Amino acid sequence: RMAVGCLLELAFKVASGEIKNGFAVIRPPGHHAEESTAMGFCFFNSVAISAKLLQQKLSVGRIL
Repeated sequence: RMAVGCLLELAFKVASGEIKNGFAVIRPPGHHAEESTAMGFCFFNSVAISAKLLQQKLSVGRIL
């Protein structure tokens, strides 16, 4: 949960223009978990959660 929270804070600050860019060095990285299935040590897909919330809360259309 802490890794997801850190990434969310960074993503929202970049998307809102508060900071220019960022790089999240977090563990677990979240790329092993599927959308609805935990795998290995990854319980949450941090990137998918961040992307979905940016789309919902800030109406961000394009995410790289």
